Amino acid sequence: MGVIEHLPDGLLVTGPDFRIIAANRAFLDLALLSTEQQALGSHLVQFLGRSNTDLNVLIASIKNHGFVRNFATVLRDRHGKTEDVEVSAVSAPQSDTTLYGFSVRGVARRLKAGANFGAELPNSVDRLTSLIGRVSLKEIVRESTDVMEKLCIEAALEITGDNRASAAEMLGLSRQGLYSKLRRFGIPEKE
Repeated sequence: MGVIEHLPDGLLVTGPDFRIIAANRAFLDLALLSTEQQALGSHLVQFLGRSNTDLNVLIASIKNHGFVRNFATVLRDRHGKTEDVEVSAVSAPQSDTTLYGFSVRGVARRLKAGANFGAELPNSVDRLTSLIGRVSLKEIVRESTDVMEKLCIEAALEITGDNRASAAEMLGLSRQGLYSKLRRFGIPEKE
């Protein structure tokens, strides 16, 4: 495991029950663990996923397709602090069982370097404040809420691979509530 131990991305191997059987130093550093022994035997849910639904979507995708690339989620360290990560994973059938391999890469630095979120904010604020006096506050708030709601729904659908039931659960909505909002915002079903 010499080369794998020195890779900069966190690497995990789990058994069919998704309990960790191997972890490299980069994963241990992400999870703030001192030794591999602290990770061994732990279930993946202890470290990965915004929620159980998030992890279930990841696992279902691996089982259905054999692999997953660049799945956006979070990693929880041993203190419960979360960090945005991308996970790529593969199932590796063996003669008598299936092992799963996970690559975990932090994305916080890339997000900070690649996007200038601060530059977008004043434009949004300027646009909203320019409406003052021309449109009622109630209308400004309603429009802002609709935009945020649509963005959140689209993000949940993206994260879940367009799985409507999982997206609804992730958003804390009933399926009927989600379908109603999809119609309202004109979000079509993916083909």
